[in-house]
Formats: sequence, C-alpha cells, structure tokens
Amino acid sequence: MHEIVAWLRGLDVGWVVVLALVENAALVGVTAVLGHWVLRLPGAHRVTAPPGPVGRLELGLVAVATVLNAAVTVAGWWLWRAGVISLTLPFGWRALVDLAVLIVVMDVLLYAGHALAHVRRLFPLAHRLHHVFADARPITLFALHPVEVLGFGGAWLVVLAVHPFSAWALGGYTVLNLLFGILGHLGVEPLPQRVRAAAVFRWVATPAMHAGHHAAPRYNLGFYTTVWDRLFGTLDPDYDARRTGTMPFADTTVIGIPTAPPTG
Repeated sequence: MHEIVAWLRGLDVGWVVVLALVENAALVGVTAVLGHWVLRLPGAHRVTAPPGPVGRLELGLVAVATVLNAAVTVAGWWLWRAGVISLTLPFGWRALVDLAVLIVVMDVLLYAGHALAHVRRLFPLAHRLHHVFADARPITLFALHPVEVLGFGGAWLVVLAVHPFSAWALGGYTVLNLLFGILGHLGVEPLPQRVRAAAVFRWVATPAMHAGHHAAPRYNLGFYTTVWDRLFGTLDPDYDARRTGTMPFADTTVIGIPTAPPTG
C-alpha cells in the first residue's frame, strides 16, 4: 500500500487526468454490465416501465458526467497531494468506523441536497433533467445535470477534507455508493420478498425505493436508508406494504414471468 501511495504522489498531472478518465469510464461500464446481469435474475418485480432504447440525450449526459467525475477525481488527488485531504492506511476497526461515518454523513447530505433539488422553484434549474428518464436503466445513475455532478463531487471533497478518513473506508464507500446507485436505477425490485421483509430493510433502502422515486418524484428522497424519509414524511405511504409483500407492486409483472394470464 505504501508503494502505491508513493507512486500516486509522484505522478504527473497529465497521467492523473488519463487515469481518472479511465477509472470513471470503467465505472460506467461496470454499471451497465452489472445492472444488465441483475436485470436478468429470475423473480425481479418491475417497478417502472421498461425504458426502451437509450437516447442521445442520456448518452450525452453520461459522457459529460464521466468527464466531470474525472475532474473531481483529479481535484481530489491535487488536494490530497497538497495535504488538504489526508488518508490513513492501516486496516482495522478504525477503517470500519470511518466507513460507517462516511455512510451516515453522506446519507444526510444526499437527502438534504435531493430535497433541496425538488423545491418547486429549484427543480426546473437542474434536477428535472434527471427525471426526464422516469423509466430508469442502470446508466441513468450518471444522467445528471452538470451542476448536480459537481455538487455531489464538491460535497464529497469537503467531507474528505474535514477529517483524515481511512483509505480503506473511502474505497468501501465508493463501492457501496456505486452498488446502491446501480440497484436504485434498475427499475425493478430484485430482492425476494422474504429478504426485503426482514427488519433490517425497514431502515436500509431496497432497490425499489429509488425506483419508486422515479415513478413518484415527491417520495423516497433518501439513498442508502429510509431514516430521513420516515423522519420528514417523504416516504411513499405504500413502500412498506410493497416491501413486505402485503401489497403488490404497481406493475404486476415478474421479469420474464407474467403474474396474471394475458387477456384478449
């Protein structure tokens, strides 16, 4: 690990730019591939309608987001090398605590930012662009207004600058954030009923939670947990009933298996 850190510190900025672009393009590729695989799992309930062919607007926004995310990565490297951002290297209980802190802090910031983006006068300025894609697909995760991409990236860098987090926690949060983003933009609920009905998923967001936000934008503003939606009254009133299976999903189709016989 120390050798990798020394190598990263010694890189020229040109190579950092190249590596950042490759890394963020790879994340988009992983999102598309992993999302496609999850969509093929049997028993997934569709929450939103199938999105249809990907369009130029969505691809363009994904491309711009990839470049801007790479710019945030380069900015983070520069701040780290300048000593503004500090990362600790040992792996242990400290890394687990740091990961938990990152999840909680970012969950609060993302909920607050998302709620602000849905304020009536602010919504048309940026976030409405994301909701053009009401029937989400995995790469819709990156189909954001540039202001939102830079806003999230800036908040992330500020959080890292406030406290010397573990590099392992940073990596763990990055993976978790990507997984929640992929699962939330599938447009389906892939978790079996017996799993999503477990007590832990009363508080941990299921994939259907964010998919439900795309279907009904006034609800489900949280990302990793349901805590803030429950506290501020923005949770879909039917979310728990659908999560536990006492109410069917609005779309009665299980992927690949119609739950009701065709008519006509």
